[in-house]
Amino acid sequence: MRFLFLQYSMMRRRQTLTDSMDGMPRRAQSTAADKPRTPQQDRGVRTREAIIRAAMELFAEKGYLQTNSKHIAARAGVSTGSFYSYFADKKAVFLEVLQIYSEELVGKMEATLLELNRSALDRRTQMLLLIDNLVQSHDVFIRFHKELAVLALSDEELQQMIERQRSAGQAITLKYLQQMPEKLLVRNLEAAAALIYETFDVVVDRMAFAPESVDVHSLKEELADMLVRYLYP
Repeated sequence: MRFLFLQYSMMRRRQTLTDSMDGMPRRAQSTAADKPRTPQQDRGVRTREAIIRAAMELFAEKGYLQTNSKHIAARAGVSTGSFYSYFADKKAVFLEVLQIYSEELVGKMEATLLELNRSALDRRTQMLLLIDNLVQSHDVFIRFHKELAVLALSDEELQQMIERQRSAGQAITLKYLQQMPEKLLVRNLEAAAALIYETFDVVVDRMAFAPESVDVHSLKEELADMLVRYLYP
């Protein structure tokens, strides 16, 4: 999903994704992080997974900008030097966390659509359940999402990752529509998939990240009605 909240302050926008924010000397960062290793042994794999898990927890709790490599290493129970053996800097583990989260989000969307397509529920109820599932998928990383939108403004890697997630989401939506073309009012399925995904993107983000600014129940009901009228005779 696209990440909203571009209203963060301009001062936050100017902060970079590098570990220069960590307060560590540049030389210490570069020498330790020149060649992060890919673990081959079980112990190394477990250490790397512990670092990723710790980073995920801290980004969710404190946000990206208030987390540094020392925090992540301490939460993972490893030394800072060990952290830099596996990741070049905070941005590297951030991208890893984002990739995992994006895959889980897209995977959950695909599983939900498959389950709903097999169900005997009416179309409107299916849409309501899909909306609920997508909103719940965002609950873990609310603060994470708020900062991500700002960070992506100046970071091409993040922009590319978000675009890949958008493409994957649209592809899943298209796959869902292609399973029942004869039951749909729409004729251009690719355009319909893009329109539906982008609509979910904006509305679900608003419900998940700014529920105080909207009537969530009414918005969900109207979104379900709109999509049913658009798709089905």
